Amino acid sequence: YELRPGEIAAATMVLGMLWLVSIFGNSLVCLVIHRSRRTQSTTNYFVVSMACGDLLISVTSVPFVLLQFTWGRWMLGNVMCKLVRYVQYLTPGVQIYVLLSICVDRFYTIVYPLSFKVSREKAKKMILASWLFDAVFASPAFFFYGSNRDDHCNFFLPNSWEGVIYSIIHLLVVFLIPSLLIILFYQKVVKYIWRIGTDGMTVRRTMNIVPRTKVKTIKMFLMLNSVFLLSWLPFYVVQLWHPQETDYRKSSLVFLAITCISFSSSASKPTLYSVYNANFRRGMKEICCMSAMKCYRSNAYTITTSSRIAKKNHVGIAEIPAPAKPVTKDSIYDAFNREAKEKKLAWPIQSNPPNTFV
Repeated sequence: YELRPGEIAAATMVLGMLWLVSIFGNSLVCLVIHRSRRTQSTTNYFVVSMACGDLLISVTSVPFVLLQFTWGRWMLGNVMCKLVRYVQYLTPGVQIYVLLSICVDRFYTIVYPLSFKVSREKAKKMILASWLFDAVFASPAFFFYGSNRDDHCNFFLPNSWEGVIYSIIHLLVVFLIPSLLIILFYQKVVKYIWRIGTDGMTVRRTMNIVPRTKVKTIKMFLMLNSVFLLSWLPFYVVQLWHPQETDYRKSSLVFLAITCISFSSSASKPTLYSVYNANFRRGMKEICCMSAMKCYRSNAYTITTSSRIAKKNHVGIAEIPAPAKPVTKDSIYDAFNREAKEKKLAWPIQSNPPNTFV
C-alpha cells in the first residue's frame, strides 16, 4: 500500500489503544449491568446491546484491518474479507437504531409518561428488530466486497451504478433518517425539561418536575449521540466520495483515517458512562476491588451471603453479634411472684427466650 513505516506504526498505536479501551470498557459495561439489579433497567438493555456491537467490531474487524496494513496485503482469503466488511456495515447500523430506541424511550418516559411505556419485553423486541433489520440491510456488502487477485480487500464500494445506489440508500436509511429523528426527539425532550409555556410566553422553569437523575441521563445520551454521529459521519460520506482504489497509498490513508475516527466511538462509550453515571462508577470500583478481595459494598450493589462471588471473596459476609442487653435487678414483683405474672399474659411469644415477656 506504499505506506511508510512511521505511518504504519502510528496507525498501529492508535488502533491498538482504541482496541484495548473498547474491549476492556465494553466488557466492564456488560459485567457491571449483569451483576447489579439497580442497573438492570430497560435503558440498560439498550446499553448492553450497543456494548455487544462494539465488542463485535472490536474482535472481528479492527484487528484484521490492522493486519492488512501491517502485512501490506490481504492474506486471509475472500470469505474473510467479505465478513470483515460486513461487520463494519452491520455494527453502526444496529447501534444507531438502538440509539433511536433509547431516544423514543426517553421521550415517552419524560414527556408522555402515562401514554406509553417501554417495558423490558418491548425493549428486547426493539433490540431484536434493530439487529435483524440491519443484518438484512447490510447483506449487499457480501456482494460488493471481496479479495481480488492482487491480494487486496476492497476499502470502498465500487464506482458502478449499483454501488452508488446502495451507498445513497444506505446513507439515507441507516444514517440520515435515524439521525434526524434522534435530533427531533431530543429537541422536544430538552425543550420540555428546560422551558414551559405560560400565557403564550416561554419562561424558564424554577421548579423542575423532572427528576434530576433523568436529566443527567438525558445529558449523557445527548453526548453519546453527538460523539457517535460525528464519529461515523466520515465513514458514510467517504463511501460516496472516495479516491480511486488503484491509488493504493491515497485510498489506504483515507481508509485508515476513517477507521480510526469511527472506531473511536466504541472506545468513548464506556468513558462517557463512567463520567455521567455514578452507579456505573460505583460498580466499576466494586468489580476492581473484588479482584483484590477488599471492598466496601454499597447498598446499590449488594452481594448476598448465598452468592458464589461473596463466598469466594468473603465480601459482605459478617456475623455481627447482637448487642448484649444490660442486666438489671428484678423488681420485687418479678422476683417473688413471677408465676402470677406469666398467667396474666394474653399469649406467649415462642420466639423469645424463656422468662422474656412483652
